[in-house]
This record gives sequence, C-alpha cells and structure tokens, in this order.
Amino acid sequence: MKFLVIALSLVTTAAFAQSMGIKDIPADGDTTIKIQKGNKEEPKFEITAGEDEIQGDPAALLKEARESWKKACADWKKETKELNKENQVLTLNCGTMKCATTAMETTCESTGKHKIKTKIQ
Repeated sequence: MKFLVIALSLVTTAAFAQSMGIKDIPADGDTTIKIQKGNKEEPKFEITAGEDEIQGDPAALLKEARESWKKACADWKKETKELNKENQVLTLNCGTMKCATTAMETTCESTGKHKIKTKIQ
C-alpha cells in the first residue's frame, strides 16, 4: 500500500511540473528566443502637446487667401495623422485664421495646436 501511495504522488507531481523545451529551431541567421513568466506588462503612454505655424499661399483676393489657408489646415491635419499611425492623435486644432495684406497680396496664417498620445515603452 505504501508503494502505491508513493507511486501516485510521483505521477501527480510529474503532471503538475512545468518544463520548457526548444527543439528544431534553425540556427542559421538571427534568432531571438524570449521566455517570460507572469503577466505581460502594459505599454506606457505619454501625452505630448505642440504647436505648428499654418500658412496659406499669398493671393490677390482675401477670399482666395482664406481658401488657401483652409487647404493648408486640412493638409496639416492629414499629414499629422499619417505621421502618427502608431500613436493616437487626441486633438488637432488649426487655430484662428489671421489675414494680412502686404504688397497687393493677402496671406492668411494661424498657429495650429495638437495633442498626441505617444507610446514610451
């Protein structure tokens, strides 16, 4: 009876043991093997804010200058989103348009502001 209890305890212990074996992994070229135990650590993020100058092309008429600024604003938003595919763009704001006339041309510009959630780990 003692032998049976010892044999059962060995079988039970072997069933709960954790083992790791790596076989048949080609060694040619770069190979990285990572063994990690426990919970996967969540990535950490940082929120960054910034400003950019947005300026439309000069135009003879105020209406054309405003349209040019609107196009520049849309292009700035599109480019910012394309450059931050991995990160998350939280806010994009082109700011308030200000137009000035010099030498028979009108130019509209503003200060665009953005907030981006950036992965730091």
